Amino acid sequence: MIIRDYVKTSLQIIKTNGLHGTSSRVPTGYHRGYEALGDDFPHAVRRSCAVYERFHGRLPNLLAPSSFTEKQLLFKFFAPIPLCATSDKLGARKYLPSKGAQAVKTPRVIWESKRAELPSNDDIPAGRYWFKSNHGAGTNMPVNFPIDQETRTKLEATAETWLTKIHDRRLGLWWYEFFERRIFLEEDLSESGVSADDWKFFVCNGKVILIQNDRDRHTRHIQTIYDRDTQKLDVELYFKGGSAVQMPPQIDQMIAVAEEIGKSFDFIRVDLFLCRDEIYMGEIGLVPNGGAARTREPFPDYLLGFHWHAPWMGPKDKTDLTFYKNTRARKLYDKMPKDTRPTQLFRVQW
Repeated sequence: MIIRDYVKTSLQIIKTNGLHGTSSRVPTGYHRGYEALGDDFPHAVRRSCAVYERFHGRLPNLLAPSSFTEKQLLFKFFAPIPLCATSDKLGARKYLPSKGAQAVKTPRVIWESKRAELPSNDDIPAGRYWFKSNHGAGTNMPVNFPIDQETRTKLEATAETWLTKIHDRRLGLWWYEFFERRIFLEEDLSESGVSADDWKFFVCNGKVILIQNDRDRHTRHIQTIYDRDTQKLDVELYFKGGSAVQMPPQIDQMIAVAEEIGKSFDFIRVDLFLCRDEIYMGEIGLVPNGGAARTREPFPDYLLGFHWHAPWMGPKDKTDLTFYKNTRARKLYDKMPKDTRPTQLFRVQW
């Protein structure tokens, strides 16, 4: 009841006052959850808020968001999203920048299809590949060709699920349903079955703010965080931290690539990895972790929130890292019935 009333009141204020771009037309070549979800829009917002509360122990501030995760939640419903979404693992390749594109490679796609039927053993050279779908998280697995009939049956059943299942309705990731679904086989770039370290670049308004490095993902999973100057920050994002890693010689080039891609977005996470000293593009993420996962510490959540100025949210006043003093939105927030407000204004102390 509290979540329903809170969301209902917040959406009324947002619509009445034209907050978050609701009074503006969607640019050509984009779509927006506010219109695309139709009658399900308020229910989708409510579902996302319920998930957010479960992870964070509080409701998000829907009127004057200050943290990264709050802005991510609003992004899903109010931000203009390209018709060719970066979330499409095959379509995202078009976002590789022309400037310096020769320095970045993409894993080679061996085969792809719209149907849940794998190619014959005669059509695929023997070896290890990654079997994936072009949408969704976790829709990937290693496979060794040739495959026997039992394995083929299991893989095709998995493919059928990938091609038909709605992608995480509870998180409101509606744009996944707007691009054509495919399954594909991709070359395996791991060495002796060991995955390369992931480098993830959080880009706000065209500038890298944080760099995330993941190693030993399938065993103990150590995640370390760095600033744009590659200095290690003693904070934890989503997984336990560890000692600093040695920066690869290509790190400046990787930052430049991430920022070139990021020029087209107010926020984007660019995933890159190195293989045999060459830079490869992994994925380009609009909403990492579905915009729901709570950071292990508040600092990176509010640091990213501070640096991310989303034009569709309207102008903001510059202030310290604790809170956006968006005066107009704050006044509207104060007008909300007290029993439908979040329990606090979410100031953070370090």
